[in-house]
Amino acid sequence: MSIPDHYTTLKIESSASDEEIKQAFRRLAKEFHPDKNPGSEEAAERKFKQIVAAYEVLCNRKSRNIYDRMLKAKRASIRVTSRRDNLRRKAKKDIAYLCQLILLELLEQNAQTALEMYENLISRKLHFSLDSYMNDADIRDCEFLLGEAYHQMGRLSEAARLYEKVLERERKKAYFRGFAQEIELMLKDVYIQRIAKADCSEEILVNMEKILALDLPKREAAWIHKKAAEAYYRANDMDSALRALRSAFQINPKLAGAKRISKKLGIKNGVSKTHF
Repeated sequence: MSIPDHYTTLKIESSASDEEIKQAFRRLAKEFHPDKNPGSEEAAERKFKQIVAAYEVLCNRKSRNIYDRMLKAKRASIRVTSRRDNLRRKAKKDIAYLCQLILLELLEQNAQTALEMYENLISRKLHFSLDSYMNDADIRDCEFLLGEAYHQMGRLSEAARLYEKVLERERKKAYFRGFAQEIELMLKDVYIQRIAKADCSEEILVNMEKILALDLPKREAAWIHKKAAEAYYRANDMDSALRALRSAFQINPKLAGAKRISKKLGIKNGVSKTHF
């Protein structure tokens, strides 16, 4: 939807006071009133209607606030479009600009477009790394957002690889407060999903080791062990399932939600029923 620039129509700044808006309206309404423009009535009437419409929006505080937000978004969109076009031209010859374009698309929530460009790039350049083309802050933003895009698409291996890279950077030197914790939350969800989807014990174990390395609270660690027990059971590895569930109960004897897997494995509170 096209948004007219009412401030330009009234020839005032966006910071204009209510009184300045009124004065501008009166001056322009008088200047462009059809009756004051014989021979150019139609053109004057079109301009007059624009002036009235602008004033009706800007003279009301509530409607002006809404309009200001819309105009700000429009101007931001224009800037983004201009920057995107500029980056596209330069990206044809310079990978650094292509990396910036990928980051821009990610920031604008055009994840599919960004991933297509990124995957095309890594397919063309062996051992490609953003490190050679972006500064540290942009690398972290780009890798995290790429990981998030893969995560949302269910491409968990790619997501984990990128999250792990960003977390490693963050542990060496913090980017901003709380960023490491945010990455760990994302990684935890990825590892849990990978455990749930794993079809072999080795894959379950690898992801268990990774998630437990995140130093979880005891109650959460116990829950993770229970989820692993369920995954081992599905993989028909009963010994590992028993060990995982017993570990869960050792960490949290009051573990909730373990009744079904406990029954399947024939244990109660982490102890085999045959031992009672």
